[in-house]
Amino acid sequence: MVHQNAAESPVPDHRALGRELGLFHIPPLAQGQVFWEPPGLIVLRELEGFVSRLVGDHGYREVRSPLLWRDELWQRSGHAEKFDGLYRVDGGLAMKPVACPAHCAYYLRRPRALAELPLRLAELGCCHRNEQSGELQGLLRLRGFVQDDAHIFAAPQQSASEIAGCLRLAEAVYRHFGLVPDYELSLRPAVRYGADELWDEAEADLRGAIAEAGLAAAEQPGEGAFYGPKIDLHVRDALGRRWQLGTIQIDYVLPERFDLRYRGAGQTDAGRPVMIHRALLGALERFLAVFLEHCDGLLPLWLSPAQVRVLPIGASERPAADGLDRRLRDAGIRSAVVLDGPLAGRIRQAEADRVPYQLIVGRREAADGRAVVRRSRAAGGQVVMNAVDAVHQLAGEAAAGRRLG
Repeated sequence: MVHQNAAESPVPDHRALGRELGLFHIPPLAQGQVFWEPPGLIVLRELEGFVSRLVGDHGYREVRSPLLWRDELWQRSGHAEKFDGLYRVDGGLAMKPVACPAHCAYYLRRPRALAELPLRLAELGCCHRNEQSGELQGLLRLRGFVQDDAHIFAAPQQSASEIAGCLRLAEAVYRHFGLVPDYELSLRPAVRYGADELWDEAEADLRGAIAEAGLAAAEQPGEGAFYGPKIDLHVRDALGRRWQLGTIQIDYVLPERFDLRYRGAGQTDAGRPVMIHRALLGALERFLAVFLEHCDGLLPLWLSPAQVRVLPIGASERPAADGLDRRLRDAGIRSAVVLDGPLAGRIRQAEADRVPYQLIVGRREAADGRAVVRRSRAAGGQVVMNAVDAVHQLAGEAAAGRRLG
């Protein structure tokens, strides 16, 4: 299954890639939710690890909030009234569609001081939204998904620098994946909470941050969230369609509805924090759908479920290939030895399976402790390397991909 673009040339479809590579499927009896198969779960776990390391490196504290909350939380946040798609269950409970009210409840667990701010909370949160069945579309639109949610509670004087920092981080993250986002400033909707003065201030804050970061953003009147305006990050898929992935939002409304405060010196009340909502990749499933199509399933080394295939030319080279495979595995590389069939066929199969590297071991290489290093779809052919150096180089490439440079 492939899409057709305007020129009628085939482009990859993430659902077809998911089936072909054994990454995931969406069971008919669990419509709108993903069943991650073993290779796909490796990809998802690697992406979650990337996000977790990223937020740790940038001063966030990770939390995990409950999936079910009593209706009082959604009444207080306004989601019960303003948010379409809230999943309700028996007993006056609803499944969380977003993590922001839960993070407000965490903020309220004890008095907060100005010295604690900005308080940056991050969560790889499992969210559920009751989307209409006709709107479901593979990984691009689901009822259940994982979002790289984060919320920053900042003093008003800190908010501009925090938003600018979120924009800089977003630019770096998308560049890391070879993606180019465009930005959209979504302004106050007709149905909203909060006084116009708060919305004036919030929209001015976002315009200032966009200007400070040297970015351009098309303004979209009426497209903001009910609690605040937002900067949405869009990426085009293989058909040229724009999908929102990340978002940066400023919110004066939820801190007011939850009566969030912080204290200054001498434990006196110093004011109300500003809340910044920030998702970089957004829903990980949607991000993976776009990214799988972007790279036609050939993921970067660190993210690929099968990273290296070791190909001995014949049975006599098998012991050397097994030794190389052990070195790779000891270095944390997902490797396998494949001997069945002619070498050319095994190379073609590795390409079809989107395995980033093939390490070929012939008679000379086995004798000299070397390997022919071949990269899938790479120009420039292949190179013969010392096996120890090849393992070191591949381990370094994988490690570099797992962290933002």
